[in-house]
Amino acid sequence: MTSGLVAGLMALGSGTASAAPGDQATLSQRYTCKFPIINNDPISITINADMPTSMNVGESVPEYAVVADTLVSARAAQGLGVMGAVTLEGKATADVVVTLPGGDGTLPIKVPNTVEKTPIPNPAAAFNVKATGKSPGGLLTWDKPGTAKFDVVSLKLHNMIARDSSGAPVQLPPFGDEFEATCTLDAGQPTLLQTMEIVGGTDPDPDPDPGSSSAKQNLNTKVTPKQDSGQLTMTQAGDTVALSPVEEGAGGSSTGSLQQVTVTDARNGATGWSLTGKVTDFTGSAGTIGADKLGWTPSCDTAAGSASTCVPGTQGTVGTAGATLASAPDAAQTGGKFTVGAGLALDVPATAAAGDYAAVLTLTLT
Repeated sequence: MTSGLVAGLMALGSGTASAAPGDQATLSQRYTCKFPIINNDPISITINADMPTSMNVGESVPEYAVVADTLVSARAAQGLGVMGAVTLEGKATADVVVTLPGGDGTLPIKVPNTVEKTPIPNPAAAFNVKATGKSPGGLLTWDKPGTAKFDVVSLKLHNMIARDSSGAPVQLPPFGDEFEATCTLDAGQPTLLQTMEIVGGTDPDPDPDPGSSSAKQNLNTKVTPKQDSGQLTMTQAGDTVALSPVEEGAGGSSTGSLQQVTVTDARNGATGWSLTGKVTDFTGSAGTIGADKLGWTPSCDTAAGSASTCVPGTQGTVGTAGATLASAPDAAQTGGKFTVGAGLALDVPATAAAGDYAAVLTLTLT
């Protein structure tokens, strides 16, 4: 029910390189976002970034000015208008994957952006929302030559606020003053924003003896935070759910309860969290029952003394695209402990053959 804005998409480095004339990077994408009230609805985004097509080994990636324009449907405008909303604003976080040169793998980056306050047309019509920004710097320095690629792969809208004519936030169930929407990139959509050639540099350890040989190994290590200190974590009571049986030929609802999940936010900051789930098809020797047949009714309880308030996701289909199980919004102070659950119901068709069926439900906390 809102726009998917991607501003400041490239969260990469500070340095001396700058985009030369003609180095404008452009990417157009189409997403389907799950919004309050209207559920799934499409948005179209065009991203323009001042990014060079080449840099040198040893240079750090600088800030890049980015402008993103998003087309929102008339259906979304109508849904917002019915609820009394006249303007829309908020934030969006884009997932960008950088393919590093020289076969060094990839670097995933989450990039927060600000969505400009935009009037909602009345009568309802498709409308455009703009976002501008700069990528943060200081995250990457090129250490070898080769080809680097920048791909925009997903988008999440959060801290979105629809306001009425008095400027007050409009309540959009099941959210409060602010809402969020997870956006899925439509099948077949491009992701490549820019290709960059990294040039120069020499082998730091050349082999002076043509009659000898050498080999190199890249060594990596990581210092992790102390357990449960400054982290966002989750645990679950078990990893198996037995749904109730359904008689062959009759069809009906095979029900059960999600194993209880406990989310602990000990980051002591201002950032909220989101717990999402997606499921595979139910398969077995007798056949397949589609993932779109599984629905859930989420629940979420907040422990006493928690700074955040847990919000359960919307009752509905889980499927392969996934859905939100629970979340806590950004706020001046966040954190606490939360107990999350859900009633599960698999709509078994009457045509399903007798046999055992199994699927995997994957929960992701971000």
